Amino acid sequence: MTSESVTYLKNILSYQNLDGLITADGYDMIENEKIVTNHNQAKVLARLVKEVGTANYNGGYAEGRAEQAFEDGKKMAEFMKGASQGE
Repeated sequence: MTSESVTYLKNILSYQNLDGLITADGYDMIENEKIVTNHNQAKVLARLVKEVGTANYNGGYAEGRAEQAFEDGKKMAEFMKGASQGE
């Protein structure tokens, strides 16, 4: 049976559309190890989960933009090379 505090954590994350960031196994671990035992701890953990999720998303987004810029630069270099050779 899930404790009230872990249920509260699930509800916070669900309300913020972040419920997929902790798996069922993760919730079981939080429950079994008594990581969250009151509502204040649930709020803090929810905030940390949100911050980590946001940081991961932003990092992946920035990495994707850098890769796209590199590919765009390669295409431009190929185009310029072709233009300089009269193609």
